[in-house]
Amino acid sequence: MKKIILTLILAGCLALPVLSLAAEELGAVIPDIPVTETLEKIANWLFYILLFVAAIFIVIAGVSFVTAQGDPEKFKKAKDTVLYAVVGIVVALLSRGIVALVNTVLR
Repeated sequence: MKKIILTLILAGCLALPVLSLAAEELGAVIPDIPVTETLEKIANWLFYILLFVAAIFIVIAGVSFVTAQGDPEKFKKAKDTVLYAVVGIVVALLSRGIVALVNTVLR
């Protein structure tokens, strides 16, 4: 599972420069967007992606709870997965608050 997540992260990092090259057409005008707006958009995307991934992990943990069949090791692993997903959601909410705070300070 860790290899799949690491592969997806690396593929995403490799795909980002390709997306930026899409704007470099002949005669294309790149709009003058403030840095704070760009950072806010990136933070919003990451927030929603993180919430989606956390929801997937909560579903996986639910399936693990059901299939544990009384095995304490599997039950503990599922419980830890839910805990990590909740911590991820809290971190996402805190990051959203930090971005809002920085935006109010910079404006």
